[in-house]
Amino acid sequence: MILDLKTSINLNKKRKLNMEKIVKYLDAHFVKARKLINILIVILFGTQVVVVFMQVVARYVFNDPFSWSEEMARYIQVWMILLASSICIRKGSHLSVDYATHSLPLKYKKILKIVVNLLIMFFLFVMTFYGWKIIIVIFGHQTSSAMRIPMYLIYLALPICGLLMILENLISLLKLIGLKSDEDL
Repeated sequence: MILDLKTSINLNKKRKLNMEKIVKYLDAHFVKARKLINILIVILFGTQVVVVFMQVVARYVFNDPFSWSEEMARYIQVWMILLASSICIRKGSHLSVDYATHSLPLKYKKILKIVVNLLIMFFLFVMTFYGWKIIIVIFGHQTSSAMRIPMYLIYLALPICGLLMILENLISLLKLIGLKSDEDL
């Protein structure tokens, strides 16, 4: 009986170490992608500010607005929000209603957070899957109305950012499973 308990404890320690190794591996290999995402968001935001400013000046000063600027700002916004969503998943800064969870014991709080992360993962898989399906359907057939760029470049944000969010959510889920204290929840 005591031997079984010691064996069980050793197995749990090994699982925890393996989980920690997986999380460290994923975190270490995702650093460059995270830096690239941050740089892309800054570039996209700067571009959007310039485009919208040019549109305002062209419309109100010269009374001759650009035909493409609103469309470009909208597509930049889509990419920027979806890229930033992966950062929000990593930092846990998405909007959530956590009023009732504060009074729960650690065990139930952890279970609830795991269930929520699994539901998020399911949604992200659906978003990524149907994002690819949309791209396959419109590839080479549809262009934007003002800029005449292929629409699959815009819709490509769904599967690419979906995969980024899936990876970030997976890392968060693995960290959550390995938690032992209430402070990190």
